[in-house]
Amino acid sequence: MIYDNDLIKSSLDSMREFLIDLRRDIHKHPELGFEEIRTMEKISSILKSFNIKHKTKIAKTGIIADIEGADKNFTIAFRADMDALPMDDLKRDLKNCEYSSEEKGKCHACGHDVHTAILTGIAKYFSEVKPPCNIRLIYQPAEETTGGAKPMIDEGALDNVNVIYGLHVRPEIKAGQISVKYGVMYASSNMFDIKIFGKSSHGAKSYEGIDAIIIATNILNQLHNFISAFTDGSIRLHVGTIKGGSARNVVADFVQMEGIIRMLCDDEKRKKRLSMIEKIVLNTADSFSAKAEFINMPSYPAIINHAEAVDIVKESGFSVLGKENVFIEENANMTTEDFSYYLQKVSGAFFSLGVSNENLNIPIHNGLFDVDERAINIGVNIQIVNVYETYNKKELFIKN
Repeated sequence: MIYDNDLIKSSLDSMREFLIDLRRDIHKHPELGFEEIRTMEKISSILKSFNIKHKTKIAKTGIIADIEGADKNFTIAFRADMDALPMDDLKRDLKNCEYSSEEKGKCHACGHDVHTAILTGIAKYFSEVKPPCNIRLIYQPAEETTGGAKPMIDEGALDNVNVIYGLHVRPEIKAGQISVKYGVMYASSNMFDIKIFGKSSHGAKSYEGIDAIIIATNILNQLHNFISAFTDGSIRLHVGTIKGGSARNVVADFVQMEGIIRMLCDDEKRKKRLSMIEKIVLNTADSFSAKAEFINMPSYPAIINHAEAVDIVKESGFSVLGKENVFIEENANMTTEDFSYYLQKVSGAFFSLGVSNENLNIPIHNGLFDVDERAINIGVNIQIVNVYETYNKKELFIKN
């Protein structure tokens, strides 16, 4: 399938202001996870104007839309997350920004407004130009909180999908640049609680008690010894709170620690490491004649990109931006992203879109976060080219 990127760019030029206005409207009206009612209704209205079939209220506030292509037996999906963060937008006070959030305590400080605008740009383009195959558009709620990806999948988001692409804004690189990563790109995460049950006694006769605080310090040391000596650096364990004890002269009979474990590995290695961590907790407590509990609260799995899809993104980036503006990442990110659930089901790739410039370079999850809006059309352009490049190599994504 031959495509003309100059014609694609020309078409995108005509929708530039539409997409910027959409992004700014969403930015002004941020909604938290599973509360994206206004955003869902606005996108639905736009899709109706494009004559694109879609279903709303998927996973409460999500949308699944479909564009029929020439080849009805092959489907390429794209996903955008729509939710905002529970924090104040500081741009109105410090930058006098006309599109800053009108909702106190809610802010699009992670770029999901940009992601939604890009997905809508893909929708608009292929509503006017018949795609070579089917296009699935996934507007997902709640990436920032409990995770909207899994319920979207449970409600059919990946039905009959052969390959999926997603992106995330990245202010560390400039607008007009992207970065891609082979293999593990983002970490998995497991929140955990450790409860230690000792025995109380008077501090003057501490030998009659079992000091849960001493046991807690030994467990913490053992865990970090395990991480540093017996793993390869692809795991990070952090304890954020330790609570225990009732008085300065009383041996503590209970301590609770709360923390999080992040790992850059597949689920099999993740399970083995978690099993080792639990054994360390229980056995260390047992060596002091105490009891302990390790309470594991798993969150998102790691994002593991599929090499053949990363190849597509890389080639699309070369075509749209030039080789000098496409970076191959060596180091994975210890943050998390629920796009990982999609990649556990079908082939695909997640990549980073540059959004900064010499005057604008604010990190995400910051109340002053903003983007160079030229990046919106660039994101749309690369995803459109991904369609043609993927379809030209569709045999890579057809399971026998």
